[in-house]
Amino acid sequence: MGEINTNGSLMRLIAILILALNIYAQDVKLTPKEDSFIHSRLFHCIVSPTWAPFNMLKDGEIKGIGIDYWKLVKKKLKINSNCRVVETWSEVIDEIKNKNYDITPATAKTKDKEFALFSKPYATYPVVIATKNNVGFINSMDQLKDKKIVVGKNYSVANMLKTKYPDLDIVEVKNIQVALKLVSRGKAFCAIDTLPVIAYNINELNLGNVKISGTTPLKFEVRFMIRKDYPLLVSAINKAIDTITPEEKEEIFKKWVSVVYQTGYRPKELTTLACLAIGLILILIAIIIYQFFEIKKRKRFEDQLIKTATIDSLTGLFNRKHIDYMLQKEVEEAKRYNHPLSVIFCDIDHFKDINDKYGHKVGDIVLEHLARIMKQHIRISDIIGRWGGEEFLIILPNTPINEALTVAKKLQYEIRNYKFPKVGKITCSFGITEFKQKDSIYRLMIRVDQALYDAKRGGRDLIVIKD
Repeated sequence: MGEINTNGSLMRLIAILILALNIYAQDVKLTPKEDSFIHSRLFHCIVSPTWAPFNMLKDGEIKGIGIDYWKLVKKKLKINSNCRVVETWSEVIDEIKNKNYDITPATAKTKDKEFALFSKPYATYPVVIATKNNVGFINSMDQLKDKKIVVGKNYSVANMLKTKYPDLDIVEVKNIQVALKLVSRGKAFCAIDTLPVIAYNINELNLGNVKISGTTPLKFEVRFMIRKDYPLLVSAINKAIDTITPEEKEEIFKKWVSVVYQTGYRPKELTTLACLAIGLILILIAIIIYQFFEIKKRKRFEDQLIKTATIDSLTGLFNRKHIDYMLQKEVEEAKRYNHPLSVIFCDIDHFKDINDKYGHKVGDIVLEHLARIMKQHIRISDIIGRWGGEEFLIILPNTPINEALTVAKKLQYEIRNYKFPKVGKITCSFGITEFKQKDSIYRLMIRVDQALYDAKRGGRDLIVIKD
């Protein structure tokens, strides 16, 4: 039975992926010259694995943000290519300059215009400031005056900073990893680089005493660099970039960047000041007021970045990564305390038809309204997230399967009787199962996925329970 469930889910997933790839290809409108050019040759990509998390060697393969965007563009354009890994960025530049290679997937717009072309930016990231945990929120570059700032040598961000802020004490070191270690040891006040680079390397180096404390006014735009005599490749890539959705960008970002923050504020100085004579009370009050506003500024900053890492940008529900984490947590609780736990897997019926008939923007509006309906009509203790596409997962802690069925019936009723913009009435299919003590998360999800599949196969707008 388990094998049947797995194969059914796998076939459905493959079908969705094939459909998605076809949609991507159809979205890119090429001219006859562009189409002939990109489909009549093999393109040679070259990359240096020295810029984590954009380009790096991981598990013996070249991976990263830049590589994922290149793979995405290749799928959209149906490009044939190979990729060579070299040790240094200088080798990448030389090979493109000599036209031995055609493209490198991740760079800023440099001064190399005499031998290279650049695509439009496919991603833009803030340039952020990393300090030790005991430093407050930094909301102005003026706060960095007379402070030692470390950056990676010859990095694009280093050049941007030195041009924009020539009066700051900017020290170039071997790479950003060295810079962050200097901050961790108190040898420098802060390190500065793009958000993905700083966040990824703080986590990889396990620097528990280092955090992101603020952003600079600078923005870093990531582009493809292409050899000078391939303008048709540039125009085709630009068109592919225009079809990349916010969800695709968010998925790539979250795959490589997990921003970790130290929460709370440790005003040790206040403990000392509280013990001083009555003459220092006014100073103490002033410090408390200042800290109150600093905490509010920092909290807003942290909340925004944490939201980016855990919330689905379209629906406002938990994203796949966070709902996976919450499911693991609730399964562990159910095992430890022998509490009941149920899950509901929900899928919009005929969602492809909605997108095909009304367009993806109307499809997005349907997803937004559906998410709002479900969030309003589940219980406070229930946890809901967007599993992917038009699928939603609801976790019901301390809930046996009969109570989960009541929740699903309530949702089914509310969705049936809601008038969605443009499309009118829609329905959803539901699968329900209850956690068993011998279950792994994988077995639990296979079972609820099979329940959803049976609801679809049985005619849709159904609720199916799998024990």
